[in-house]
Amino acid sequence: MNGLDEDIRKALTNGETIYDLEREEGVFQQLGGVLRGKMRWFAILALIESVVFVVLIVLAIIEFFQTDDPKWQLFYAAGVLLLAQMLVLVKVWSWMQMNRYALQREIKRLELRVVELGGQDK
Repeated sequence: MNGLDEDIRKALTNGETIYDLEREEGVFQQLGGVLRGKMRWFAILALIESVVFVVLIVLAIIEFFQTDDPKWQLFYAAGVLLLAQMLVLVKVWSWMQMNRYALQREIKRLELRVVELGGQDK
């Protein structure tokens, strides 16, 4: 496998510059890509849900410390845990979408490079 890696590196750097780090996208550019992608409506809904979950978590924490009844404290504590899990679920989905789009871009770049290398042999 190591020999294959070396062959790939030689092919990519043969007459070309080393991988351009300027083409790397930051987190905000990737998030913008998710918001412009095919599932744009779902990504916007997930963003709105995230904000709602954070607001509800803050409210539940405030209510937890303001009440003296143990039943209600247990209710608010369980609410915080449930809302936090829901928030994590939405964030994991968002990160998976960002990773998916980044992987698709890399595959497209490799496809273009393979086509370029195939055209040079003829």
